[in-house]
Amino acid sequence: MRDRRAVREPIRLERPLESFVEELALCVATHGDKGPALLWPEDFNTLPELLRISRPAYPRAGWRRAGGLPAGATVEHPERPGVPTPEAELLSSALGERLGLRVRPSYWFLRSMSVGGRQPSGAVERILTVLEGACRCKLTRETGAHDARPHDTVDLRLRAGGTLFVPRDHAYELLDVHTPTVLLELALGEAA
Repeated sequence: MRDRRAVREPIRLERPLESFVEELALCVATHGDKGPALLWPEDFNTLPELLRISRPAYPRAGWRRAGGLPAGATVEHPERPGVPTPEAELLSSALGERLGLRVRPSYWFLRSMSVGGRQPSGAVERILTVLEGACRCKLTRETGAHDARPHDTVDLRLRAGGTLFVPRDHAYELLDVHTPTVLLELALGEAA
C-alpha cells in the first residue's frame, strides 16, 4: 500500500533569487570550514530582485536608532529593527532547506557616519548582503578560536550587491558608513 503522507515540495523562488540561493549554498559548503568569502552574484538581476523583497520600515527614530547604538545598548548588541517580512523568510527558508539548517533573516539600517558594532558569530555562520549603500567591514577571528592569530584580520569595503560569508568563530564590525546603508543578514543556525 502506498504511503499517503504529504511530501513537502522544495521551496522554489524566481530565477535570480533561486540562482542566488544556489550560489550562497555552494559558498557556505566550500568555505564553511576554511574562512570568509566574498561573493558577487552571477545573475545581474539578483540585486534588483533583492531590493524588491519588502523589508521592515526604517525605524521610527530614524537611521541613528537602527544603525547606531541606542541608549543602554552595548557595542556587542546594537539594536536591529523590525520583524522579517514573509519574502525574507521565504528566501531564508529556501537557503535553509538546501543547507539543512535554520536560517534567520534580519536587517541592518546604518545611517551616514554610523558604526554597526562588533558582532561575534560564535557557533553561527552569517551571510551579509549589502542592498543599498556601502560600508567597511572588519572581520577577525574571535579570541579563543582554534589557531587564532593576531594577523587573522580581513578588512574590506562592501558595496551594494556584494555578499560576505562570515564563518563560525569570527566577529565582524561595520565601519566607515558614508551614505545610508541597508544590509540583509542571514544567520545560519543549528541543524533543522
